[in-house]
Amino acid sequence: MDRVMFGVNLEDWLIGTISKVKNNENWNKAWLKTYQELGGKSEDSGKKSCPKNAARVLYQSGRIQGQNKPFKKVSFQDIKINDSVNGVYALMAIEELKQDGNINLNSLVKSVHDNFSKLFGSSPNTDQGAIKLTYKLWHLNKIVQE
Repeated sequence: MDRVMFGVNLEDWLIGTISKVKNNENWNKAWLKTYQELGGKSEDSGKKSCPKNAARVLYQSGRIQGQNKPFKKVSFQDIKINDSVNGVYALMAIEELKQDGNINLNSLVKSVHDNFSKLFGSSPNTDQGAIKLTYKLWHLNKIVQE
């Protein structure tokens, strides 16, 4: 599995961000700062909300392996209303991957978008960043399952 996202090692980016957050740094600042420290060149890529917010929701809900964060049962509706649609995409992607860990990324994106439309009656954002991040983390064995 390709470990790279926007030109940096995704696992290092995530773990570096979490480390800063544990030291009371704001998630958004920690995400960008870690990206830049790892050699990320595009500030726009480092600030993209889709993967950034998906990673934050995965961390806060205890879905990142090895972070001693309790697994929290959360509903898609609560995440969408109170947090981020990107978090919903990430959590939906996990549910799909639990059913078929061999699904390819394009099929996963389509499935998540279909499920989002069925549940919320609206079309999801077409950006795949949240789903791609989750797909990569899943295949790097970094996602906690319950």
